[in-house]
Amino acid sequence: MRSTTSASAYYRALLGSLGLAIAIGAQAQQQRPAAVEITHAEVRQLSPSVRATGVVQSRDAADLAAAVAGRIEWVAEPGTLAEANGVVARLDVTGVKLLRAEQAARVTRAELNLQSLDRELERLKASGTAVSRVQLDGAQSTRDLAAADLEVARATLAQTDEQLEHSVLHAPFAGVVSERVKRVGEEVNRGEVVARLVNPDELEIRLFVPLRHVRAIRAGDVVNVTADGHPFTAKVRAIVPAGDARSQSFEVLVAAPSVDGLLAPGNTVDVELPLGTPQQQLAVPRDALVIRAEGVYVYRVNGESKAEKISVKPGVADGDWVGIEGAVQPNDQVIVRGAELLRGDETVQVVGVIEQEAQLVDEKNAAAKEGG
Repeated sequence: MRSTTSASAYYRALLGSLGLAIAIGAQAQQQRPAAVEITHAEVRQLSPSVRATGVVQSRDAADLAAAVAGRIEWVAEPGTLAEANGVVARLDVTGVKLLRAEQAARVTRAELNLQSLDRELERLKASGTAVSRVQLDGAQSTRDLAAADLEVARATLAQTDEQLEHSVLHAPFAGVVSERVKRVGEEVNRGEVVARLVNPDELEIRLFVPLRHVRAIRAGDVVNVTADGHPFTAKVRAIVPAGDARSQSFEVLVAAPSVDGLLAPGNTVDVELPLGTPQQQLAVPRDALVIRAEGVYVYRVNGESKAEKISVKPGVADGDWVGIEGAVQPNDQVIVRGAELLRGDETVQVVGVIEQEAQLVDEKNAAAKEGG
């Protein structure tokens, strides 16, 4: 009986020791400074902007359709370079050619008939009083009807010649055959698309921007474009101020410069459009903002190596930097990484100072402005 009691007391003492050790370890862990990385708040020139995804398209693009019905005799392969007015496709119009031969014969017949009636009319006029006025008027009417018939025959022949001319599809501009819709041997009706042509050298970027910014964007504005990680600048060519009621957006067209083959029809690019004049404002990196249900905060490291929770109001955003209003001063140390788990007034340990990122952003902004 005593041994059982002694064993119970031993286990209770052991459990108490383990609990005390865990509590001490947890307290030590709580007292361990949080590792953070900081940067310095600074006054920067911020340009309000909006970002959108644009699609590269050719300014010159055409669907080449058959103007007459027929069988396709030849069509250029996709990727074929076509000069302006060059042949892209040709239709077999043997039936139209036979019809033209018949119509040409009708024109010749009408011409001969008119010549005969002209001679007869001249003979009657030369007969003087030997021919009645009724005969002369009848001959004149017959001759005029023959002349009208000749004009009709010539007009019909001209229509057929136009059909024959349109049996060959010409490129309206210099470009590349992007798609062969119909193949050799297929029958096509009038108006059916046979091939598609694009000009890869005349490109533009098409994007849609929220309708609330329609008054802030103008033709000629310089925008920053990023394609496959390569930044460059371009200019707004035109805007379509009519908004889409469903998407609440309007269309912007940006002239695409030549950038060493980075752009091709169908590519998607990131575009940053300016929304106003640059402003001088105290700014911090986006990552320094901590967004909570009760508001937006930054954490500042004070002279006692503690994190101070400061409420701020975000302002103009420019790239990776955001303007703020609040009790933050230039050169204050604000936490960029490691602030997610902080609640304020904790001791922190600065393990890194992110200054190079700010420098890179400055260099990028300077390069963009020089390019503009």
